[in-house]
Amino acid sequence: MVIAERNRAAAERLTSAHVEPPSFIRPEAPLGVVACGYLDALLQGDQRRALEVIREAIEASTPVKDIYVHVLHPCQYEVGRLWQLRQLSTAEEHYCTAVTQMVLSQLYPLIGNADRAGRRLVATAVDGNRHEIGARFVADFFEMAGWDTFYLGASTPAQDAIDEAVHRAADVLAVSATLDDHLASVGDLVAAARADERCRDVVVLVGGQPFGVDHDLWRQLGADGSAPTAEQAVRVAEQLLAAPR
Repeated sequence: MVIAERNRAAAERLTSAHVEPPSFIRPEAPLGVVACGYLDALLQGDQRRALEVIREAIEASTPVKDIYVHVLHPCQYEVGRLWQLRQLSTAEEHYCTAVTQMVLSQLYPLIGNADRAGRRLVATAVDGNRHEIGARFVADFFEMAGWDTFYLGASTPAQDAIDEAVHRAADVLAVSATLDDHLASVGDLVAAARADERCRDVVVLVGGQPFGVDHDLWRQLGADGSAPTAEQAVRVAEQLLAAPR
């Protein structure tokens, strides 16, 4: 029922007047100039310059978290927007994403937190979702908050994700969906987790573009919560774990 309703809504949007979504990049925003430089390098296919933009920001003592929030996150959304508008090809979108994944790998050694939270997260993109960078963002923000994280990557089958959450004694299983087409798989994973006695105490968080459009969708699919950003996902998880269940 949820998927059918969203398909009808999508059809209505396609037949309505076209309104181009605004850019996610604004020069006046925090680190907006850095974001503009990084995005321009991506769009020009200049990997070295993109890496140099980030390196210069680090050398200027810009906090890594700020680079995630104000540069990488909005630029990745902007790449997706340009792809949806057919101003970027699929190959170009994949290239931009691959460069950002490289940046994340280089930043990872800098996000360690000496104060461990004593909590564990398993994060993945739902089965069928090959856009894994959202789940990677989530895992990295939990790592910055002192959690032990286990990032499974793209398109993980539901049972494998559940088994890994059990194996790792995870407090939270975070699942990312990029398109409406992935929602059936999210629902299947949540249902399987709910039916598995081993996951009785595991909090299931869901996120991604569809949940930003319909803010009640996570509830309809049976998850414990959702958040519009990776940073907010940490706060939601901590609140859920602190509340009586």
